[in-house]
Amino acid sequence: MKKISFILIFFLISLGIGLIWIAQETRYQNQNLMVVDFEKGQSLRAFAKILQEKKIISNATLFEILIRLQKKDRLLHSGEYEFSKGIIMGEIINMVVEGRVRLYPFTIPEGYNLKEIGQIILKENLLGKEEWEQLVKDGTKLKNLEINPPTLEGFLFPDTYFLEKKTTTAELVNKMIALFDTKVNLSLRKEAKQKKLNLFEWVTLASMIEKETGSPSERPLIASVFLNRLKLGMPLQSDPTVIYGIPNFNGNLTKVHLQTDTPYNTYTRLGLPVGPISSPGIASLMAVLNPTPSDYLYFVGKGDGTHYFSHTLEEHNKAVQYYQVKKGNPP
Repeated sequence: MKKISFILIFFLISLGIGLIWIAQETRYQNQNLMVVDFEKGQSLRAFAKILQEKKIISNATLFEILIRLQKKDRLLHSGEYEFSKGIIMGEIINMVVEGRVRLYPFTIPEGYNLKEIGQIILKENLLGKEEWEQLVKDGTKLKNLEINPPTLEGFLFPDTYFLEKKTTTAELVNKMIALFDTKVNLSLRKEAKQKKLNLFEWVTLASMIEKETGSPSERPLIASVFLNRLKLGMPLQSDPTVIYGIPNFNGNLTKVHLQTDTPYNTYTRLGLPVGPISSPGIASLMAVLNPTPSDYLYFVGKGDGTHYFSHTLEEHNKAVQYYQVKKGNPP
């Protein structure tokens, strides 16, 4: 009998609390946007107390009871949360149960290589230099792509990622590889094979195009030049590949650099370099698959971010004199 009375009393109390909550909606008392870190291993009671101290909720005990009554106390996700003005207690509970944590944008620009990506990560204090270098040497992370290159160069897809505060660099790398796998899907890989390019070669060529031009409209033309040269057995003569192979490059590309043989020097070696030199975006990848039909074999920068394309070496040399040396007449 006493047990039944206790249950009845507890039910009535719980019902009363619920009715009060519904009536008052327990609204946000602080008028500013508030950020609260629900740490892993932290108790529900401690979290509720913080919410009350920050005046996000009016009563920590009520908050705790409501969660336990709904049997959601074991469903809470740790992380950093951002609560907006006017939020009700029920919505706070839903956010923490669903894990709607605060996300931070993290952008990897198109054309960045592993060293440049690492510099961004180091700037954000996400990882040490040695750890980063070790992490990106693990080509086995690409086993789902059926390749095992010496590094992850070219396969960390450039995009803006939205990360939790607790996201590790290893998790970020996995996200970038996963997005590459999504963007560069099986259908596109099959198309590349039909053009006699395996995935590694495709990404390598796209990475060169990404570094050669910042003009989206030129990418298919740049691809056309490189593919034409490959068919004719001509050296690709791409400055960005030479630069990639120079340790501690100071920004000044010299004739000596062009003549110094490295696995990335496409002046001294025929064919593609030994691997990608940057993370290409989808536009450069698609340019390889859909190059502009042409018989161009040369191009030179015009100084405004675009290029002049030539069919013959004579025409190209005139373009170099005009656009680079600033002599002579337009080609």
